[in-house]
Amino acid sequence: RGRALLDGVRGLPPADTEALVEVVLRVQRMALELGDSLAELDINPLVVLPRGQGAVALDALAVCR
Repeated sequence: RGRALLDGVRGLPPADTEALVEVVLRVQRMALELGDSLAELDINPLVVLPRGQGAVALDALAVCR
């Protein structure tokens, strides 16, 4: 169901899915590098802008051990 939002609905342009994938991969890489020293990670919300404009985390929290 969420895919429709990324494709552009209700007059909105398609989202920058390449940027979304890049964010997910970078967060994964960071979590792997921090390993057990990372206790929690929360990104909410992550706004995916129109195609070619990127993605922005409006709020994030990382808790280390």
